[in-house]
Amino acid sequence: MKALKTMATILGILLAAAVVIPLVVLAGLFVWLKLTEESDEEALELEQEGV
Repeated sequence: MKALKTMATILGILLAAAVVIPLVVLAGLFVWLKLTEESDEEALELEQEGV
């Protein structure tokens, strides 16, 4: 019975990791995109002023 409980716990942890890890990666990509988007806009503004 203890082995079954251990296997259920391990399965639960793996399932949680399979959901949480991709969400963390996507959140990191979203933040990176927002940060780089601001710098891209600043570069475009500088190019327009220089023309």
